[in-house]
Amino acid sequence: MGTAQGSYFTSLLGAIGGLLAWAVAALISSVGIQQQGVPSSDFVAALAIGAFVGGFTCGFADRLSGDRLDWWPVATGIGIGIVAAALAVLIQTAVVASLGRSFPDLARLTSWVVLGSLVGFGLGLRWIKENRFKAPYGLAGGLVGGGLSGLLFTVFGSHGPDFVQALAFVLTGASIAFGVALAPILVRHGLLQFISSGDSRAQSKLSRANKGEWLLEQGQSYTIGSQEQEVSGGWHGNVIFIPDAAVAPRHAVLFGQRGRFYLARHPDTGGQAGLARFVLRLRGRTLVKAGELRDSDDILVGRTALRFAARAAANSE
Repeated sequence: MGTAQGSYFTSLLGAIGGLLAWAVAALISSVGIQQQGVPSSDFVAALAIGAFVGGFTCGFADRLSGDRLDWWPVATGIGIGIVAAALAVLIQTAVVASLGRSFPDLARLTSWVVLGSLVGFGLGLRWIKENRFKAPYGLAGGLVGGGLSGLLFTVFGSHGPDFVQALAFVLTGASIAFGVALAPILVRHGLLQFISSGDSRAQSKLSRANKGEWLLEQGQSYTIGSQEQEVSGGWHGNVIFIPDAAVAPRHAVLFGQRGRFYLARHPDTGGQAGLARFVLRLRGRTLVKAGELRDSDDILVGRTALRFAARAAANSE
């Protein structure tokens, strides 16, 4: 899936998560139970938006880098979202207690901003080792979404409050998810693109919906191979999955260093036996040692052709 499509669908799932959270809040509100400081419906709504948006965002983001949806990133996203939302509720309680009577609109706006910011920031921390920019972008997305949601209530709250509330939840969820999804696009330093493959499975899978596209960042190392996922302690590694029968489980390594990218054979495919069995060519030549990648370089891995785009070319797309 392409980067633009990935951002779109991640934002869409965030919006759906926000809508589901609103449905839960509406259901609780219909019961009419209140607790001191913050209405119980608001408390549950905050936890719901954290859980739904967190689960959808983390689950789909990891799905983009692999081939199947695993329970671990979904559960992690739900947990992070709930914890961040619970912290937001504590702050909201203090805000309502101090500003609620004198400045109700300001209290509402602040509450939405706090909720969106903390949930977005918490979800961004999920990828702190892989991409340190996701946390601040998630925070910024949640801040913008929460701020707009608070303004919606202030300006239009008296005109169809149920619709305005639903729209506010949807906007907050979409903004959080979009902020998290936007980070790797803005900070990408290179791009690896699928061109074609002599393996029918790889051709079918990687040519579908622009799925054969991988963002590359400086300081990261990417394993290219037919092993679908690498998991260490439940966290996915940087894997470029090529479902080609002629590609080894761990065929090659692509890494960024000092502003440049390099391609090398994985130790599993080294030696004379590896050279003879596993094809790895850069600019038409068999790769024996690590080779520096240049813009528009053609790469052949097994029977699959790829192309590398440097930062300037990647960012112009």
